Amino acid sequence: MTEVQSPLIEVLPEEERRRLLDRGVPRDLSPGEALHFAGERSGRVHFVRGGVMKLSARNGEGDEAILGLAVAGELVGDIAAIDGLPQPLDAVAATRASVLGIDYALLVDVLARNAPAAIELARMMAQRARWMADTALERTASEVPARLAGRLLDLADLLGYINEGSVEVEMPIAQEDLGRLAGMCRESACKTLRSFKAAGLLDYQGRRFRILRPDALERIRCAGRASGPSR
Repeated sequence: MTEVQSPLIEVLPEEERRRLLDRGVPRDLSPGEALHFAGERSGRVHFVRGGVMKLSARNGEGDEAILGLAVAGELVGDIAAIDGLPQPLDAVAATRASVLGIDYALLVDVLARNAPAAIELARMMAQRARWMADTALERTASEVPARLAGRLLDLADLLGYINEGSVEVEMPIAQEDLGRLAGMCRESACKTLRSFKAAGLLDYQGRRFRILRPDALERIRCAGRASGPSR
């Protein structure tokens, strides 16, 4: 049985857990490798076992908007599994990642037989929807520094760890994608990161970040929400 650490799995009885995981199909992905694209009918939902998946959409001109990240324990493709429609988002590995694919029919059957698991999936989907709603609001109602401060704090909360009073984060995405996650171009993201570094709020080299003043970043985030976007 392939092991998966996920709140949804943990609430299942042992027999149901084995039934789900024994039929799972493991897969390893390299950075940039797609799990599925928007519009596809993949037939499987995937538990992330390790690494980070990037969830994004593209407009008619092919411009990408990163709408979220999925980390170990989370599900990818759950919306299509529940509503039976094509995948709404691209799912691409941001880092080396491992997933376990579960057939839609099996997942739905397990959920129908286990109310706690269905409630846990609903909670996970609600949490992601709330995060996407909050970030969408920030993109339209916040200034550029506030948007980036918000995404840095989110990533620190998701992937960071405390080290000698600062928060260490190995960013799973490049600065260009960090900008897309915050709804800005690469140039704006790089310029804002340099200003944060000059102010002593953070330090970084490549993708390794040290957030020195999370309290100051939180103030920037909150101030940006209050003042609205700059023109």
